[in-house]
Amino acid sequence: MVFHGQSGRLRAPHGGYTAGEMLFLGPRTAYQIDTSPHGFAATFEIGPEAAAAVLRVDVSGSWLVVDPVAVVAHRVSDLEYACTTKLVQRIEAAMPPGSASPDEVRDLLRTAWKADLDVPGGIRLGGLQVEVTSVDVLTGEKMIQLLITDEDDGDPADPASAGPGHLIQEIQSLAEEGLAALTAEHGDAALDSAVGRALVRFSEMVARMDDVLSPDGDRSGDDPAR
Repeated sequence: MVFHGQSGRLRAPHGGYTAGEMLFLGPRTAYQIDTSPHGFAATFEIGPEAAAAVLRVDVSGSWLVVDPVAVVAHRVSDLEYACTTKLVQRIEAAMPPGSASPDEVRDLLRTAWKADLDVPGGIRLGGLQVEVTSVDVLTGEKMIQLLITDEDDGDPADPASAGPGHLIQEIQSLAEEGLAALTAEHGDAALDSAVGRALVRFSEMVARMDDVLSPDGDRSGDDPAR
């Protein structure tokens, strides 16, 4: 227990105050702080924003409060968030300039985290384990490539094997239906909202997919006679 006294001082006496001390000292507020260890796991992605692949850092370990008074003094309400913020700072500090392989980053972080990490606010991270893997980023270009399928292997009567032209038409139809429903419920002013702008942008992107799929404007899988 952490007690906020009449003088404004914070105290955490071992075992708490006795009834007589409570009556004599008259603390204004008492805070119950959990000092038992808790499991911790977090995932981070590091790498350039426009990169085709990023590094995924999976961290596991435990955290516990080692200074209850500091937790109250720093007004730490989300202890796991404080731990995550500290790890982000340590990851950024440990990253080498330029590119590095997952194994190199893993070894750097394991070396940096051999000892426990003290987190501002009276918290300590311990027993940290780290794994680093490379993860492909699903960019717009990759998404379009996923739409390009071999029509020769598909059944025209099976919607699941429809070509990219048909899929794009369905996506465009969904975008238009979303815009229509939004304006019907909230009026044209809804198009200026964050959701409205996102739907308009999405609709415009889908409309341009035809040109991206094929430089000459013809969609793979479409019947040229149509």
